Amino acid sequence: MTEHDVILDVQNVSIAYDTDNGPFLAVDDVSFTIRRGETFGLAGESGSGKSTIANAVLGLLAGGEITSGRILFEGTDVSTLAGEELRNFRWKSVAMVFQSAMNALNPVMTIGDQIVDVFTTHTDLSRREAKVKAAELLTLVGIDPKRVSAFPHQLSGGMRQRAVIATALALNPALLIMDEPTTALDVVVQQEIIQEIQDLQEKLGFAILFITHDLSLMVEVTQKLGVMRKGELLEMGPSHEVYRNPQHPYTKQLIAAFPPVSRTTAPRGGSTGRSTKTESEAVISVRGLYKAFRQGGPFSRTENVAVNDVNFDLHKGEILALVGESGSGKSTVARILARLETPSAGSILLEGTDVLQTEPKRASRRYRGAVQMVFQDPFGSLNPSHRIRHFLERAVTIHSGRKSRADMDAILSELLTSVELDGTFLDRYPHELSGGQRQRISLARALAAEPRVILADEPTSMLDVSVRMGVLQLMKKLRDNRGISILYITHDLASARFIADNTIVMLRGSFVEGGASAAVMDDPVHPYTQLLVSAAPDPERTSRYEKDERAKTRATISDLIANRTPTAWVKAVRTSADLDRTQISADHWVATSDLSATQTPSGAHT
Repeated sequence: MTEHDVILDVQNVSIAYDTDNGPFLAVDDVSFTIRRGETFGLAGESGSGKSTIANAVLGLLAGGEITSGRILFEGTDVSTLAGEELRNFRWKSVAMVFQSAMNALNPVMTIGDQIVDVFTTHTDLSRREAKVKAAELLTLVGIDPKRVSAFPHQLSGGMRQRAVIATALALNPALLIMDEPTTALDVVVQQEIIQEIQDLQEKLGFAILFITHDLSLMVEVTQKLGVMRKGELLEMGPSHEVYRNPQHPYTKQLIAAFPPVSRTTAPRGGSTGRSTKTESEAVISVRGLYKAFRQGGPFSRTENVAVNDVNFDLHKGEILALVGESGSGKSTVARILARLETPSAGSILLEGTDVLQTEPKRASRRYRGAVQMVFQDPFGSLNPSHRIRHFLERAVTIHSGRKSRADMDAILSELLTSVELDGTFLDRYPHELSGGQRQRISLARALAAEPRVILADEPTSMLDVSVRMGVLQLMKKLRDNRGISILYITHDLASARFIADNTIVMLRGSFVEGGASAAVMDDPVHPYTQLLVSAAPDPERTSRYEKDERAKTRATISDLIANRTPTAWVKAVRTSADLDRTQISADHWVATSDLSATQTPSGAHT
């Protein structure tokens, strides 16, 4: 590598922020280089210093400063840039794609106008010429140029992120910084965005600084990577070498936090697929569940079907995963089971009793005690004005009655021990806990009711990678020790395979495939399941998806959705969850209505 090849040279950089308690060292003596056309990654959990380095490259360190070392871009120290020179540097030399596309785009301007502003501000192009360029850029990133007049809220999450990328590439920068660019996207959209970026990189030749907490995704995308923690660069090297032979314990921890989906690399200790159950073991049975949300005014009212004829059994001691993209209806099913939403039709049987018949308006305390929910955001589900003791004592009192101080202290101690915390946490406030600790408190609060079922709605999606696996292991431990049944809602197939005995795939309100988790992941037969599995990050993947084949798959899925009719307008009486299913094997089924679009073995039967 020659000196001329290096486009970004970070030399022994330390960065500190001014705080009330004195300087805080956010980055400590970090060095790395990026060559022209290369993709270099920085991985690590929140607070590791990744984004601080990216902001330092662009001169965006609000309240912070480089205390030692220097950052050279094409030989120029970026800290010496100011005024008009710095403004031109930020767009013409280096551009950034931020994590949240909705926040990065102006909500009151069309996406076309936002791209046009870049051209009119930094070039001599007229507004008419800039509009032509904006349409060309949108085409380049896979957006119909007719959407140039669309506002950000009128675009999907994936299209908004593409618009941000188009804006960043407007002046053809030599370096593109991507700070968690796909975190908020579904796995299929994430894969398509990443491949779009790689295609653009091959065409335009820019280098990329790719920042993410997902090491599996990073290995697939980058040529070299560095692993950061608490401001230090712990390990660096060629991406596949670091993944296959990590040296630092923290790198090994990051890799373990993202168990892969594939059969050959599935981790030890993952789900074994405990799918042999009997009808008598069902704790909750759902039959003909249907939910439609009404939209529009009195003269233009429409109905959006969120859940369409859903049937399943959750057995004692079973962990059942519901997987699918955003909008598939997973969380709506969980909220209906938690009695936070009222279904339009269907039955929910708790140990044989139809609770929608016996408790039609409001769930009884008995039901709420038996079925507890753990929410996605552990901070949002805990009142910041109360100490941890308040949440646990209140749950115990509601479901078990008042206790003496000695008895209550013993119960709280047992609850904290069950989630692997100690008594010192009782007098802390939620903001004094880490994300993982807050989620453990949420689990302890649910356990205070002595539930038979826990509904876990994306319980690890907002946690740092270093604590995700611990929470998943804890949930399995609670199942094993207490016999609790868990409905695990997620968009992450890898975590579903790791924790769940059985998995059901959900598409636009309907179940399309299910069975033992290993069987569903290893041998998917429904085109939608195949799409999800193929899009999951895989460090060992050597080839990209074919766009024509992807388009055909999406067309097939769209046809299946279009031909589907709401089947539960009239409440159906069902005795088994296996109706409308074709068995692929003893522990694997596919929706009979979609059978024509699947490649099923000849022995499949309904």
